[in-house]
Amino acid sequence: MEQNKQQTASSTERELPALYSYIDGEMLAPAVSRDNTLRDPNTRAPLQAQLSCSPEQVETALAATHAAFQDGSWENTPVEERAAVLDRIADALAESDVRESIAFADAITTGAVINVTRRMAQLAPFVFRGAAEYIRQGNLAHTLPGKNGNVEYFRSPWGPALLVSPWNGPTAIGSHKIASALAAGAPCIMKPSEWAPHSALLMAQVIHKMDLPRGTFQLTCGSRHIGGQMVTDARIKSISFTGGTAGGRVIAQACAHDFKPTQLELGGNNPLVVFADADLEQAAIGITYGLTNLNAQWCRALGRVLVHRSVKEALLERVTHQLAAIRLGHSLDENSDMGPLIHQQQYDSVLAEVERLQSMGGRVIQATALPDLAGYFVPPTLVDNCDPADTTEEIFGPVATVHSFDTDEQALQLANGTPYGLAAYVYSANEEKALAFGRKIRTGGVKINGYSLLSLSPSAPRGAWGLSGLGEEGTGQSIEFFTGARVVGVSQQDPLGGR
Repeated sequence: MEQNKQQTASSTERELPALYSYIDGEMLAPAVSRDNTLRDPNTRAPLQAQLSCSPEQVETALAATHAAFQDGSWENTPVEERAAVLDRIADALAESDVRESIAFADAITTGAVINVTRRMAQLAPFVFRGAAEYIRQGNLAHTLPGKNGNVEYFRSPWGPALLVSPWNGPTAIGSHKIASALAAGAPCIMKPSEWAPHSALLMAQVIHKMDLPRGTFQLTCGSRHIGGQMVTDARIKSISFTGGTAGGRVIAQACAHDFKPTQLELGGNNPLVVFADADLEQAAIGITYGLTNLNAQWCRALGRVLVHRSVKEALLERVTHQLAAIRLGHSLDENSDMGPLIHQQQYDSVLAEVERLQSMGGRVIQATALPDLAGYFVPPTLVDNCDPADTTEEIFGPVATVHSFDTDEQALQLANGTPYGLAAYVYSANEEKALAFGRKIRTGGVKINGYSLLSLSPSAPRGAWGLSGLGEEGTGQSIEFFTGARVVGVSQQDPLGGR
């Protein structure tokens, strides 16, 4: 308990770092005021003025990343040396003060509770070490047998990469993109969300101390307007974007002209299927986790509960009991299980969805007490009795709909009944049946009898189907995304005219 009190004091005494951009090797204040204020989602009190890079600052960053690629210093750095730099970044991110600063920044800007953001901050060093190990193992260079001797097959960076990270899970997502691009040998520009840029700024401080070749890593602060300037620039050769479906569509359309490689991780309306033989207590815990972890502001949060009609009421009773025990409170409070939504727009959007579902006959189920705070708090909510046709879109908040089924065929139809395909969860005492069912769900990943923030396997890709995105993410998959294949070897000479 005493340790928790000390950690709380340590967090509440911290301040957000000043906004700056890291361009062409220098820390620069963003030049443009956005006439908007970043607010503490717990209290709505102002935290910091929002600023943006000017078009001129963005142009400087684009010129620097192009020059870095043309120079080739980072791409041509031996793999062992590149891996060593990634390991040194990991060591610096693992320092306790850096970890706590990142955890605080994420908690106070996004509303995710400090105990969760600490876990995210602890994962960042492992991301860089994993990327280092992948290239150290020689995965970017191979030797293949050929008719005239060995053939070289290696992967080289397409060119400068743009990394666009969202406000939810900014540390985990941002660190993954940065580590992957640097491991691939690609100069890169990070554009974090204007709502939660601070963990990226802290990572930039760490990377600045590594003395990378000038322009190899840069960071630009601002809104989608500066993102648009970089997305459409011919000097950017690949784009990794995590965010909403609308933003993904805009980027895909912009990249189509130059056939620019794009990696898009977008939203999901993720189903959780509960069969009649499931352990209902475990299923209730999974549903509660899906509604509360990261305040359900993450792409693999719960969207729809699909439950066999015979156990529906018993399941909802257990879920209600679990929700009643959830402590909804300040994101810096060690005792909070769940915090507020990030900002007014998100708050209004989620409440509007609850009202829409109610107007269509939905029965709202809530059991979590609201805190005595003025922030953007929405209790975890289930809405029963809605037509599945009215619940196909993602809400991206702590609200999920409930639908019952009588047969496995109906359950599968409901599970595949949205245009998304990111994640799904299946609960059944018969694991063989659950696995067989899971294989039929058109989604990137299916977890059986458990709901976790972590992947099923560190080496497994995170796929996206339908409107949930394009391409795959993972240690190897993301590093290779930033590269293209090259094959070089001695060839035989075919005779002229086929003689």
